[in-house]
Amino acid sequence: MARSTAIVATTIFEPAFLDGYRKSVEASGRLAETTLYVIPDRKTPASVTMAAADARRIGFRVVCPSLEEQETFLKRIGAPGDFIPYNTDNRRNVGFLMALEAGCDVLISIDDDNFCLPDSDFVGMHHVVGSSSRDAVVQSSDSWFNICSLLAGSDGPAIFPRGFPYAAQKAARQIRWSEDRSLPIAMNAGLWLDEPDVDAVFRLCRQPKIQKFAGPSVVLGPDVWSPINTQNTALTREAALTYYYVRMGFPLRGLTIDRFGDILSGYLTQKVIKHLGQAIRVGSPIVDHRRTPHNLFKDLYHELAGIVLIEEFVPWLIELKLTSSTYVEAYAELADAIAQEAAQFKGFIWDDGGCEFLRQMASLMETWLQIVRKWA
Repeated sequence: MARSTAIVATTIFEPAFLDGYRKSVEASGRLAETTLYVIPDRKTPASVTMAAADARRIGFRVVCPSLEEQETFLKRIGAPGDFIPYNTDNRRNVGFLMALEAGCDVLISIDDDNFCLPDSDFVGMHHVVGSSSRDAVVQSSDSWFNICSLLAGSDGPAIFPRGFPYAAQKAARQIRWSEDRSLPIAMNAGLWLDEPDVDAVFRLCRQPKIQKFAGPSVVLGPDVWSPINTQNTALTREAALTYYYVRMGFPLRGLTIDRFGDILSGYLTQKVIKHLGQAIRVGSPIVDHRRTPHNLFKDLYHELAGIVLIEEFVPWLIELKLTSSTYVEAYAELADAIAQEAAQFKGFIWDDGGCEFLRQMASLMETWLQIVRKWA
């Protein structure tokens, strides 16, 4: 049975990525079940809207709302006027909300520099969500698995994905594999060729490149964690109801926390998935990550606070006990716990606004829930 599938992207660049996804969806016979949501921002060129219209004329369902249409939509669903700021990667939430209101069964998040590989059934490979595992399950002695170990490319020390705690990078771990096929998959994280998603520290030092996916695709065991971003990531509808893309830009006395909204949203949803006895798969489909131009020193400035926050917040998150039995209620419980426990974090960044950032994040999670509860 076909499942309604939404692919969501934001862009402020020329829409070079769009045609590859259209060809993949068309070749795999999935035009009727797939909608691509392209969310413009104030800096988005007019060519994006024109490319979306061209794609619609040849049968690809593309929703590309104008800024006015986005405002009308957000007001209609009850979102506060300042909930999703302009000129930020937070605009991705508009697409998520549009897809959820439209009733999508599967939500896929991509970046505009993620290019679909030729002859790949991109949507079909992401449809592993909502099914039981067909891949080996990873077990780890320290509860961490380096998903970049599935990629082959740069020589030298191991590559770790952005958001992988530095303390865990230094740890020795034993990995073993289980053939358990009972875990239902709620999230599927596809990986990338060319540019792996590493932090600015690693990119400045190493400039890693990926030549191929070494595989195999794996399922993270119930107690095994990894950062999951919003590049090439799919979720079931139930899990997507908890996939609020965390707002960035919070000032921390000389720093600004940024470039970790996707990493935080991935960890928060991952927590709920694991609590409810479901799982995250990592591997296919692979995309070509043709990274847009970045000032790496600027990236480093924006990432530093996030790196420190992840180092201390995620261990707390892993140990947190939840009791709720549904995605929405578990996410609400999680938001409440973050708000209540924010003051316990002390030291660098925490005393300079980090605790207030957590409280803001919890409040925004609750606002998200007020909107999506009616679609649960």
